[in-house]
Amino acid sequence: MLHLFKKIYLATDNIIDVNFDRVVISDTHGLDTLDALKSHHGQLYAYGKDLVDIIGEDKKYSSITNMFDTLATESDKTGKRIVIYADDQAFAKVIAHWYKLAFANPDKDACQTLYENAVYRYQVFYKGRFSRNVGNTDLTHTIDTSAFGDAYDNAVVDASAKSDFVTKHKSGFSVEFMLATYFAGKTDILPDLKNAIKHLMKKDLEKYFYELKEIFWVHFQTKRFTDKLGFTKTYDWSNFKEIENETSKYAQLMLNDRLWNYKYMNFATTGDNINIEAITAEDVKLFEEYTHISGACWGEEEIYKHIKSDINKMAFLDIFDEGIKKDGFTDQRLEDLLEMEEKFENAAGSFFSIDLETVNHYFMQTLILNRTDTEFVSKYSIL
Repeated sequence: MLHLFKKIYLATDNIIDVNFDRVVISDTHGLDTLDALKSHHGQLYAYGKDLVDIIGEDKKYSSITNMFDTLATESDKTGKRIVIYADDQAFAKVIAHWYKLAFANPDKDACQTLYENAVYRYQVFYKGRFSRNVGNTDLTHTIDTSAFGDAYDNAVVDASAKSDFVTKHKSGFSVEFMLATYFAGKTDILPDLKNAIKHLMKKDLEKYFYELKEIFWVHFQTKRFTDKLGFTKTYDWSNFKEIENETSKYAQLMLNDRLWNYKYMNFATTGDNINIEAITAEDVKLFEEYTHISGACWGEEEIYKHIKSDINKMAFLDIFDEGIKKDGFTDQRLEDLLEMEEKFENAAGSFFSIDLETVNHYFMQTLILNRTDTEFVSKYSIL
């Protein structure tokens, strides 16, 4: 599954999940959904055996730009992702049109490399997961990228429609595209880039805090841990529910409703887990102490100590609008963040977790390492 923009994704027709709102362009699967299934699954916005079946005069969409724009509008209304499922031929056509639409001065070779890299990253990190989500455990299938060259040569995007589309939707483009634009000297993209980074960092921080909270809920009956946390009493089989009233400082760090939107465990990156903007400097100090205590109790929890990327993430809480805000997300703070990102001190984390489907960390790292190569980064600039 490749992220295009906003909540619009492109995926192979080998793993169609009918629970998603979707478009299907496939010689094999480009068919309508049975009436009996329509009310129980995601919305099928369009279907066809090839791109020409849904795009053109008197078709569902007047142009591929119109398709992207319409899907973005629908996604904005529902708040749900929309997946364009495509066979290899249609996949190449959709991504070729997307690159010609998104990049200001698209270069065929640069787009080909980006396409192959994105597909490879999907194969490495996501194919197994998405295949199992739909009960298709065939891990031998590989997206064939050989059709891209012809697809790119034949892709036509109206210049006026392109300009209007980019102006309207650039704030929802992938953060890598925005970063390339910034490195190419187009500073008009800065507000959108900063907002995108804040959104992604918030997701990663939520995952981090979620894991710290999980340690608390798993081990509030483990006395050698709670003694170090300074609990006011011991919790066991006879009084376990009373943990919710524990008043010691580390327990309150995990229980208070100022920070947490939900007292118990929730999904790691729902956006509803923790109030990032409400975290204070004192909270940061307590979180750091808490991770050292958990690390002292279990060697594997040493990974949560703030010694690598996580201390860097915590140090950048001031980019959010409340809480620890100093001067906010200044241009200098952006440069500080990119400097930390370039070092990639944490093997698994960085600022943009590999768990995030919307970020191609291979591409991100390449852009940062080549930020002074104007010719290279300009090929991926959207302005």
